Amino acid sequence: MIQYSYPSQVYTKISIFLFAILVLVYSCKKDIDKKPPALHLITQSGYVADSNVVTIGFPFRIGINAGKGEAAITNLVITLTTENGMETALDSGMYSSDFSYTRNVSYGASRFEKWEFMIRDKNGKSASTSITILKDINSAFGLITSYSSVKLSAQNDAAGNAFFSVAKNLFYSQQNATANQSGINIITYYGNLLTPSTEFTLSSPSESDVSTFYPMIANWQIPKNETRYKPDSLSISQGAFDAAYNDSLIITNYTSATIGKRKFKIVRAGYVIPFQLTVGPESGKRGLIKIKSIQEGPSGHIIADIKVQK
Repeated sequence: MIQYSYPSQVYTKISIFLFAILVLVYSCKKDIDKKPPALHLITQSGYVADSNVVTIGFPFRIGINAGKGEAAITNLVITLTTENGMETALDSGMYSSDFSYTRNVSYGASRFEKWEFMIRDKNGKSASTSITILKDINSAFGLITSYSSVKLSAQNDAAGNAFFSVAKNLFYSQQNATANQSGINIITYYGNLLTPSTEFTLSSPSESDVSTFYPMIANWQIPKNETRYKPDSLSISQGAFDAAYNDSLIITNYTSATIGKRKFKIVRAGYVIPFQLTVGPESGKRGLIKIKSIQEGPSGHIIADIKVQK
């Protein structure tokens, strides 16, 4: 009988290999055993329930309660899926043991809206939940108000009107804006004092740079009215804007998942810009601004047509 003798180095390598496998198996088991975070829809009075049937434009509220597992929650992602595809409504980092989140929504035009919430913790563990709302097939689009050839000035035109009330179709100059601040939703300025320049800019009272051009706004009553503008200005043609006679074009281009900006920079002739009034007496209304022409510079102006939900 032949006997084989293996060098001690071979036994050492085998031992190291087996030890590595044991460590890997233990680590994987440890990761599997980690408790994930918990996530639940808020179902109390005032919140919409799964499979509710609502009309176009119906206002409702959705929300979640979240709690950590073995590690802090570090991320919240909210998506909206409709028959037209999926949009990210929120992707926010955080470091929290537990929290609640609510969102006020105005139903769009799709046959359904699926809102999905996902949280992830520091260990990479996640949890998700969703709610689906259905459209009443008998519901109709809403009426709109149209304003033609609205002239809005830049800051150096002291006699011009840089302040506009969407609800009242009234213009205000720098001299009488403060007395009418509660109704002002849109403000224009030429951003030559900013670096880099934002050129002709659509803004509102709560926007951070607007008081650089109109210092009196810093002392306006809080909360100041706010309007948010969708960054995309090229998805709607001028022809489609002109043909719109109800709010279908508005709500399909500024959905409940849209993440608007407090100002729209570098306005150009031909743009059609979706917007929503987010703070103030007319909060929730959405609309479109079509830029017909523009005279550049701090003494310039824009001419625009505006359509907004009644």
